[in-house]
Amino acid sequence: MKKFTFLFVSFIALFSSVVFLTFTISEKLASYHDKKMEISEALNFEERLMNVWEWVPLNTIGEEKVELWQNLEQESIKLYSDAMIYGTVLAGVVLLFVFANLLYYRKRDHRLQINGLVLVFAALSFLYLGIQSPFLEIEAYNKDLTFQIPIDVEFDNMPLIGDIGLGNHHYELDQTFEGRTYYFYQNKSVLELIKLLYTGGNFLVAVCVILFSIVFPLLKLFSSMIIFMNPHSKTSHRMTPVVVYLGKWSMADVFISAMFLAVFSFTNMNEGVDTGSTTLIGMYFFLSFVVLSIFSGFVLKKLVQKKKESVADFI
Repeated sequence: MKKFTFLFVSFIALFSSVVFLTFTISEKLASYHDKKMEISEALNFEERLMNVWEWVPLNTIGEEKVELWQNLEQESIKLYSDAMIYGTVLAGVVLLFVFANLLYYRKRDHRLQINGLVLVFAALSFLYLGIQSPFLEIEAYNKDLTFQIPIDVEFDNMPLIGDIGLGNHHYELDQTFEGRTYYFYQNKSVLELIKLLYTGGNFLVAVCVILFSIVFPLLKLFSSMIIFMNPHSKTSHRMTPVVVYLGKWSMADVFISAMFLAVFSFTNMNEGVDTGSTTLIGMYFFLSFVVLSIFSGFVLKKLVQKKKESVADFI
């Protein structure tokens, strides 16, 4: 096992860094989600339009709402920027781990094994954040929502004062709700998508997401890890066909990403309402996991082909 010494030492450093950075990123993103939810709840449709005091002329509630939104928005931007910075550091740590091992083992006979293990470890570094971090943010709102309410006062038809001759009068009441008025906001990860699909009655789709985004990738990666550790063992020979079969489903991960966008991108697209959709950091983590997983599959194919050539030469 001496041939794996550098790999295991570097893996321990990688694992420690990934745990720390994953915890930090998750904490920042959770706070970001809370801030955004606080904004949508404080400025939601019912909170604004059903608030009697907002209809009172010359009130300052609108200005207070705008100030609240600006403060919370700045705090949320800061939290997300911090998460992006730590995410960049995580990507840098993983790349350093990959290149250090590729460079160290570049002239070794067992470099295919090492390269495969390195890619598996690198892919697993992004898996948790890929399924737990928010993928997409959807919001629907109006900015400076304005109402024109016609008011007709018919004094001549009123009892007691109808004979005075005050006449009938028409007024236009203009009421503007300053800042944003939210109708809808969602910030979802893959795990939250599964929960949403399940509770919404889409049980089959929820099962497909679990299989293609979590179960199959994990089976493939852990099976590949066992094969890379000892490609000539009986266990590896039995597991190789399984990994090759699972490799056919590699692009299903990308399909899940596309389906995730489709589910939310066309929600609450009402005419006259401003809508916005933003891809978030979770998508980049998940795509990093998918790409590294696919590359590990390429290395595994080369290793299997090399084994077949060795057997053919022996015969």
